[in-house]
Amino acid sequence: MRPISLSVRHSKVPQFIFVLGLFYSTYSIATPQAPLVKTTSVSLWQNGIQGQLSCQVSVPYTYTIASESEAKLNYLVSAGSYVKAGDLLAEQDGFYLQQSLKAMQYELIQHKANFTFHNQEYQRLVGLDEKHVSASAVNEHALSLELAKHAVEATNSRIKTLEKQLSALKHYAPHSGEITELHNNIGSFVPRGGAILSFTATDDKELHCEVPIKQSQRNSRFQDKMFFLSKSEPLELKRYAHSVNQRHQTQSVWFHVPPNLLTLPTGKLINIHWQSKTPDLVKLPTQAVIFEQDTAYVWRVNSQQVIEKVLVEVMQNQAHHFIVRGTLHAGEQVIVMGQSNLTEGIQVRLTSPPTLLAQGE
Repeated sequence: MRPISLSVRHSKVPQFIFVLGLFYSTYSIATPQAPLVKTTSVSLWQNGIQGQLSCQVSVPYTYTIASESEAKLNYLVSAGSYVKAGDLLAEQDGFYLQQSLKAMQYELIQHKANFTFHNQEYQRLVGLDEKHVSASAVNEHALSLELAKHAVEATNSRIKTLEKQLSALKHYAPHSGEITELHNNIGSFVPRGGAILSFTATDDKELHCEVPIKQSQRNSRFQDKMFFLSKSEPLELKRYAHSVNQRHQTQSVWFHVPPNLLTLPTGKLINIHWQSKTPDLVKLPTQAVIFEQDTAYVWRVNSQQVIEKVLVEVMQNQAHHFIVRGTLHAGEQVIVMGQSNLTEGIQVRLTSPPTLLAQGE
């Protein structure tokens, strides 16, 4: 009987170890350790937002040289020609207009003679006694005189129109510039109002830039930004579009070209720099910012090592860092490693300083 009793006492030891292991396992599940994370300090950023745009030298508008009368085209410069202000661009034949002008001048002589006759008759009748002329006869000559007067004025007006059309048969360059397109050929009859050629002035150049819509949304008032060709040569804003290019999602902006650069050819690409003095900016490592759908946030750690989700707006990407705007302040701690499965308000454990080796630091 004793051997049996001894075996029972020894069998209680494994049972005790099993129960103790089960207790510690249950305790560790009930009280998990705080997540281990790595943090870094928020840095103040006072240089504003900077960037670069690729712009094109352009002109604000082109001219269309059009015919003021139906006339044959006798002379035309070649497409692509560069001309100076006042140079002859095109010339039309004036034979038919000159003949019409001569006929109109003969007609004017007739109307003037008719006016003189009716004026003399009217003055004669007015001077007669009422017994020798009726009131209706006087009124009839007064009407004829008025009609003759208007005929002279109408003919004079038509003559001025023909003279203007004749003077406009020669088309001169309004500015120095380039012939960009020909709309008719030599020998063709150009109708009144018909386009002859397109002309681009080159003495009124501007810089045309396409700003990505995300950048313009960050600061829609372009007046708040400074633009430079170089650090010592600022650009003056001329105008900007209020609509958006739907295909490229860009917004157009134009600048005055400095006088010393007016010789730049139209179409030349130039890089310009811009800077915006946006307030309340801080600098963070890229690992600190978490993107979720249309928002971005970071985990901020307070002095009790309790975390808080803070929404930020990413203003600029600088290789290993983001320039952001939000409620962060210089010196605060944000998590850069170990963000998985974190929830607001929990306590975390920080890694020791020697292990803080972040990319770009």
